[in-house]
Amino acid sequence: MDRRFETLVYTDCRPGEGLGGGAGLQFQARSSDAAVAAQTLVKDRLLYEPPARWMADRRPAGEYPPSFGHLSASGYLATAAGVYLGREANGVREGNQLTHAIVTTGPEAYRGLRPAQLYGAGFWTTTPAPGCRSAPVTVSPEDVPYTPARARKFVLARPNGAAMLFALVSALERAGSDGRVLFLGDDVGDIVEWLVAGTLLVPRQRALELGFKIYSNDPARSPAPVVAVHPDFAGPATRVDNQLGYLVFDLTTHRHSPVAVTDSADRWVRLFLDGDPRDAVDALDVAGESGIDDGAAAAALGLAAILHAEPPPEHAEAVVGWLRRGPPRLRDAYGADLTDLFAEMPERWSREVLRLLDEVGSDGLLPGKAAEVRIALLIKDIEEAVTGGPVTSEPPAPLPAGEWGPDRDDQALALLLEALRAPGRSGHAIEALLRVAHRYRADVHPAGLGDASAELARHLSRDPRLLRPTEWPHAAETEDLVIAALRGRAARGGAEPALIGDVWGDWLLRRRPRLPRELRAAALGAAIREGGDRSGLLRDELSAVLQDPDRYARRVTDLFSQTPARPDEMQLIAENAPPGTPPIDRVFRGVTEPVAGQGPVTTRQLRLCHDLRRRGLIQPDRALEVTLAADEILAGAVARLLGDPPDDRVTGLLTDIADAPPRLVRARTPRILAALLDLPVFRTGDRVFDRHPDLLDPYLNELAATLRTSTRAALAVMAFQLEGNRLRDDRTRKTALGKALDHWLTWVPDRHLAQAAHQIADVLGRKWAEAWGDRVDRLAGRRKRYRITHPFGGGRS
Repeated sequence: MDRRFETLVYTDCRPGEGLGGGAGLQFQARSSDAAVAAQTLVKDRLLYEPPARWMADRRPAGEYPPSFGHLSASGYLATAAGVYLGREANGVREGNQLTHAIVTTGPEAYRGLRPAQLYGAGFWTTTPAPGCRSAPVTVSPEDVPYTPARARKFVLARPNGAAMLFALVSALERAGSDGRVLFLGDDVGDIVEWLVAGTLLVPRQRALELGFKIYSNDPARSPAPVVAVHPDFAGPATRVDNQLGYLVFDLTTHRHSPVAVTDSADRWVRLFLDGDPRDAVDALDVAGESGIDDGAAAAALGLAAILHAEPPPEHAEAVVGWLRRGPPRLRDAYGADLTDLFAEMPERWSREVLRLLDEVGSDGLLPGKAAEVRIALLIKDIEEAVTGGPVTSEPPAPLPAGEWGPDRDDQALALLLEALRAPGRSGHAIEALLRVAHRYRADVHPAGLGDASAELARHLSRDPRLLRPTEWPHAAETEDLVIAALRGRAARGGAEPALIGDVWGDWLLRRRPRLPRELRAAALGAAIREGGDRSGLLRDELSAVLQDPDRYARRVTDLFSQTPARPDEMQLIAENAPPGTPPIDRVFRGVTEPVAGQGPVTTRQLRLCHDLRRRGLIQPDRALEVTLAADEILAGAVARLLGDPPDDRVTGLLTDIADAPPRLVRARTPRILAALLDLPVFRTGDRVFDRHPDLLDPYLNELAATLRTSTRAALAVMAFQLEGNRLRDDRTRKTALGKALDHWLTWVPDRHLAQAAHQIADVLGRKWAEAWGDRVDRLAGRRKRYRITHPFGGGRS
């Protein structure tokens, strides 16, 4: 079906006159077979319903009112008008009627009219078609008598008319889903007048969906959401206070059921009654077909399109958005007027409305005005940036050719520079304005903003997360400003370098080649201080400068500018230092100061200091030199004692140990003990123990343990001498050492006893030798028993 209606005619037929072929009530004619599928719907819902009581009373046919109805079902729209004819075509019984129906599958066939407006149109027939083929129908708005102006005049002329229209429109909006509408009246024309007025003020699509039936003998059996009942057949359902779900409009008393007036009904009825009714209907139709879900916003669009009414600010955004997304047919019809309405004074609109309007301009829908809209949007973006609102740097879509020229570039730049250079502008606002400049491709140089440049740098240097280089014009200038600000902070010293390194370290290290020394030190120092793999980082950094002694020294100094180097790190630095590396005293203070001081010191520290001095990595220091010189003497003496020196040198080497500073002796105690236990011949250690009494106990413990495994005579002589001299009055120590010596005297071979006796006599004299002999004799029995139980000897030599 196209924009014309197919037609059906239903009436009583003689044999052969109807489509059924036989006699009786049937479809007498149709315009084409396209209407066949709608026949059942028309028959079930739209046929004239002769009242049985009237037929029984033999009421004249002329006293029967006409019928009028409409349906929307199964993809069909059908409207029908009927009349009562009286007796049968081939008999004498009452009940003959004729119903003429127009049928379509396309709403456009109604040509923008509501179905109720078709009542009384000239195309309706009250007589059977000549033959079985009826004529199709095409409607025209000019041919119908029920216009918006007539409807308004009718309503205003009725008692309580305005209130009833508010209620009726509200009821029609929800009819079918929340109750049904029922008219009670004896004048079909009045019922139609009200139905026209009500359906004109609901969206056109809703009006087409609202089925109605005038009249229905039994409204409970009618599927139509809107029915009319003649007063002669009134029942409980027709009372205005019924509880059966009917919203009753009693046209005989001008009363109606209570109905809550909806917002949309209030809006459109007021406009309809107070203004031009056709404008109200047209605005409603635009709103209804706009595709905007929000009723108030859709209404604002309709009023703007038809009445050129400026949309309220809260709905302007939806209306402008519709200019790009609305149905093409409506945009073609009303888009130009709407864009003129918005573009006339764009600065009065909100930022979001201007953003959408700018998109409309990008689409070429604002010829000659797109640039003004964009400038207005720029001003709003500047205001947003200055007040701390959300700002984007994403450029808007290009405007059509010829809309934006160099003069507009100059205007945009001037607006931005004025905002940027305003006194007291915060760094946050300046950064946001730079994003706006990037958005509008304004040639703003961040470094050329005077006080604003300094404030920007101060603001950005607080946190690298504030940096958005891809969103600023000439971002390299901004980066230079930040580096300069950070350099100034680092130069203040104190905690600043560490703070900068913690916050900016990664960012700075990615730009190391272009950084000043202060910032490299801050970044590298923080990397070492907080790094999880310090050794790996140190090796990587040192390997990069192994060929340049000066750079090597600077790199090491930077790395340890915030945290002291550990001993292993100092050792690594020393071992990798290229020849000619200048002194790096500050990095090695962790080892040089303890060694040069008076406190405890370790052999590792001593060895490292010797190595640093030898490599020239530390500058001469008297206290350190004195300590290292003394340590060289001590370490040399210990090394020579462990190297089996000539017998005549042993006493002198022991003197060197005795004369060494106690702190150095404590540092080298294990080696000194090893040397004292490794003397080739006995020499008294009294001077060593006198000067360094802390050595005595560890020496006695080692000596006692060694006597149980070693056959060396010098050890036994040392134990004997200590027992009889230094330990003479120290019962505890003397007893412990004596047991170890007795064990030695029990198990060593005789030749070792002889060696010991010879050394005692040679060094200690006759009395000591006699005492030794007595000691050996006293243990002779134990030695004998040991020999018997250990025929192959025991211990180790």
